[in-house]
Amino acid sequence: MTRSEVVNAGQRDVPGEVEELRRRLAGMSGDTVSETSVLPVPDAMTPLFPRGGLSRGTVVASAGATTVPMAIIAETTRVGATVALVGLPRLNLAAAMDMGADLSRVAVVTEPGVDPLEVAGVLLDGIDLVVLGPELGHGRMRGPVAPSRARVLAGRARKQSSTLLVLGDWPGAAVRISSEVTDYQHVPARRSGYGRIGGFGVDVQVSASGARPSTGRFDLVTPGMGDEQGVLQLVAVDVDVRAPARPKLAVAN
Repeated sequence: MTRSEVVNAGQRDVPGEVEELRRRLAGMSGDTVSETSVLPVPDAMTPLFPRGGLSRGTVVASAGATTVPMAIIAETTRVGATVALVGLPRLNLAAAMDMGADLSRVAVVTEPGVDPLEVAGVLLDGIDLVVLGPELGHGRMRGPVAPSRARVLAGRARKQSSTLLVLGDWPGAAVRISSEVTDYQHVPARRSGYGRIGGFGVDVQVSASGARPSTGRFDLVTPGMGDEQGVLQLVAVDVDVRAPARPKLAVAN
């Protein structure tokens, strides 16, 4: 596949095409990426995560702005890992590419059919990061996930040492990301609401099992607004990382 190619499985033969996608991408991960226990996130965001990234074998739920998932997809593929997108036909892959994503390592299943969880489960076998969205295709949306199904996928991710990133709520997620766009920067700098958009601010909170929530404020910087590499970047403005709470010891009288 070329760098700009995106593989797309539609409604023709979803199970067969998903299996083919899995086979085609399963052998693409570099040895260095395959051996790591953590998938990378943008450098500016690493302090928010207890292990500096997304732990393999876990489920991560992301709510709010899609900027953070796109940045994670970009960073993951940039270092050589593979990504599958399930039920995310509206995700802006052009913006992900502007952030540095290698689209030759991205498989896209825009219409996963009536059971997107099964599709995601198949892709977890051999693909580093599976991103599950809310859409089934043709305007239909996925409903709430039963805890029993959530446990099955979590177990498969753990067994295959892959990571499942869900956009929306997910029962029992090990890490939860919440993000919100707060303000926009304009070019040239004028009063709010005028000029070309040159970036925006994002507030992010990360909650993980056994750790207190960490928060950060980031700017998405476009070329010409302080970025010298010609790509969109998340730049940390303010990060608040708190140590895990320690249990209080009481001495019995």
